[in-house]
Amino acid sequence: MAGFLEFKGQSLGTFENAQDRDEQLMAVLGSRMLEDTKRVVETADAIELRQAGENSILMTLALSVSDSSSQGLRWVYWWNSTEQLPEDVSEEQVLLKINTDFTAKGLTGLELTAIVGAWQAGAISRETMFDLFRKGEGLPTGRTDSEEKTLIDQIGREKNAGGVLAAGNTPAGRKNAEGRMQNGN
Repeated sequence: MAGFLEFKGQSLGTFENAQDRDEQLMAVLGSRMLEDTKRVVETADAIELRQAGENSILMTLALSVSDSSSQGLRWVYWWNSTEQLPEDVSEEQVLLKINTDFTAKGLTGLELTAIVGAWQAGAISRETMFDLFRKGEGLPTGRTDSEEKTLIDQIGREKNAGGVLAAGNTPAGRKNAEGRMQNGN
């Protein structure tokens, strides 16, 4: 005896209604993110508060994509490694983190001054200062602390070399040097 299995009932309608609601919500949120901003002056804090809801949704999506991508990359790593199980591949070996900072706010002048002041007073280390600058988008994220220190040292050497040469090449500097030579100094 042959028969057909057929779906009957109203439960499918609730799924359709939920999908329609989700599509409407996504359309509203998408249009808010793409809308022209006001032409009036707003502080970065005011903009951040206004966009907090949209940013939280973006952050949730970015975290979800990070987790899924990390899991997929762990599987690829496992296929090409000697690990026994995919679960043996840890986050220390493979991790993908998408940036979840969607704000345009960087460090203010007062915050920069406070961080440098704390470093000069010995309250924080140079590495902590660099890390705070990186989080505040004052330093490039790809640059290491040692590369930054090398650049700072290089700029200091160039300033010192340029300062000595520049002072000697000015008319007053040459006149002083000539006067010292005549006086035997």
